[in-house]
Amino acid sequence: MYRLIFLIFLAANLAGCGNLLSLKRDLKNYQAAVTELSGTLHSADCPRCVTVLVMLGPEGQSLSYKIFERPGDFKIILSTKVESLFAFHDTNHNLEFDPDEPFAWQALPDTFKTDRSISGLRLDIQAAGGGRPESPYPRGCLFDLRNKLLSGVDIQLGSVTDLAQARFDPDFAEMGMWQPLHFMQSGFAGIYFLEPYTPQKIPVLFVHGINGSPRDFAVLLQHIDRKKYQPWLFYYPSGLEIPVIGYGMLGVLNKLWLEHDFKDLHIVAHSMGGLVSRSFLNDCRQEYECDYVRTFTSISSPFGGVSGATNGLSYSPVVMPVWRSMAPESIFLRELFATPLPDGVQHHMLFGFHNTDKLSTASGDGTIFLASQLRLAAQRQSTSLRGFDEDHLSILTSVQAGTHVNTIISNSQP
Repeated sequence: MYRLIFLIFLAANLAGCGNLLSLKRDLKNYQAAVTELSGTLHSADCPRCVTVLVMLGPEGQSLSYKIFERPGDFKIILSTKVESLFAFHDTNHNLEFDPDEPFAWQALPDTFKTDRSISGLRLDIQAAGGGRPESPYPRGCLFDLRNKLLSGVDIQLGSVTDLAQARFDPDFAEMGMWQPLHFMQSGFAGIYFLEPYTPQKIPVLFVHGINGSPRDFAVLLQHIDRKKYQPWLFYYPSGLEIPVIGYGMLGVLNKLWLEHDFKDLHIVAHSMGGLVSRSFLNDCRQEYECDYVRTFTSISSPFGGVSGATNGLSYSPVVMPVWRSMAPESIFLRELFATPLPDGVQHHMLFGFHNTDKLSTASGDGTIFLASQLRLAAQRQSTSLRGFDEDHLSILTSVQAGTHVNTIISNSQP
């Protein structure tokens, strides 16, 4: 979370600035392009089968899909071009609907394109009758749609990259905050690899903060044992509400899990990335998924929120969606620790206490107060707690912090 408080006050006080106008236009386009939907996938015959939910267009064409480790409650973001949903048990893991696989089909209600949110949808997956359904259904293998998040939005699923790429420049990271839809339409969002996937190496997923990018971890990555671990980099539009980002993280990881069948994964998150990751883990718990997660290491994360977000909500003529999540009094933060961590997941908390803030004498790292970093609810669910005499950014270049992160990961081997 780079200069979060400064940016929030800037947005609240400079109503005519270009960033606010860009945000207003982008949010208008975003609201016209997507709808949130929640419901239940129910299967009496196979409650633990891998289930694929396919979004179908007006002509029955497959637009995108989402993978669930098993049926249960779900929530997704849909393109307004979707007309119906088709769910099936992918019993042979070939990403293709076969006539002998149980399925369900559901047309979306007429209010789908006008309502910003739809809830309570239920798809009952029934045993197949041995033939093709009369309803629209996905034809052929879905693999070619693996990187389709929404209509016109491609996501990265393991693209091999390096941190010097221009897409990780500050201007593009800032685009993710002020123009989140444009950021996604530009093909920046998703999970990147720094090397081709290697089954013998355990993935470590790095999650940046607001206005950040994977490049923020350039020094910290040098402390990871690359002979045993492979770094993965989650790059996301940080202006969106945190629950939306966290659930998107779940969707991307599930696709990579079905493709590579990895057994273990560690998460290292800085600043707001810790809130994104914790939201992701809550979704894992609620949907009985992500059995592969072993550790979650948060670094300087504002688990108690940032008071400047409240000022943004109160005074800015255009509200950045993430402010609704970051405000200390938000429903999101109030409920963040109501759900226990998934079984077997260890949370290790790192915090900084070198205060560089010239405007406040309150304890903190120059950006996030200690009271927020050390929220009691987070401490109660944590496995370890370690402080460093570093500010909000220098902690990512600290030799001691980097060594500690590598030790956490190394000591958690099953």
